[in-house]
Amino acid sequence: MPRLIPSLAVTRLFSSPSQELEVEGGGRLSVYALELDGTRVRATAPRLKVSPGMTLIGRVVGDDERPWAISLRIESAEFHSQQLASVWMRAVRVGLDRSRRGSVRVPAGGVAWLIAVNCQNVVDGDRVDGTVTDLSSSGVGFATSRTLRRGDRLIFRGRFFSEQFEAEVRVASVRESGKDGRTVVGAQYIDIDSANLARVERIMGGVGRPDPVDLTPLRELARTADEPQGWRRLFRRSADR
Repeated sequence: MPRLIPSLAVTRLFSSPSQELEVEGGGRLSVYALELDGTRVRATAPRLKVSPGMTLIGRVVGDDERPWAISLRIESAEFHSQQLASVWMRAVRVGLDRSRRGSVRVPAGGVAWLIAVNCQNVVDGDRVDGTVTDLSSSGVGFATSRTLRRGDRLIFRGRFFSEQFEAEVRVASVRESGKDGRTVVGAQYIDIDSANLARVERIMGGVGRPDPVDLTPLRELARTADEPQGWRRLFRRSADR
């Protein structure tokens, strides 16, 4: 399967310049990209929290819906303002994100409604309706007629029969569905609590689907109707009631 090359990984990660990256060893750091140069990124970051040699980790989804992790090493950090430093980072490793489970398909008919938090083409607070296409413990896919872009942030709410959950998500991939002009959006959870994550696990395990319908009475009715004069007996039963 094709690999995600480092320069493309960097471009995809910073399709929205404001990103929250993981710090290798623990913690998170907000950065804002100012310039991209192949595998290198010039960005601003909190001045007292960065230093040369630090490694930051970003996550994206490839065109084939596989999750990828990008390791960026800070090469230099200089004064930018009282609060911010200007840093140069370089992508030193791009690999499949083994910490994320692959998406698990859920039954058709899962309904999604989202509220825009920070989107390029949707007003903050506006509602985005969609249909869930797949679900995993790290993110969710849904089809929508609204225009979303990589890096957009929204509050996701989804319902699967009797089960529903909520999480803040960031759009990681967008592709044309080829149907009704809708797009299929892949989004990663950026804030989900333990209760909602447990609901996701139950949905993935099949909890929340309706109980199977007992078709025995219908089969008996069909068998009676197939017997000679069976249809006459059916009408007589109905008339006698």
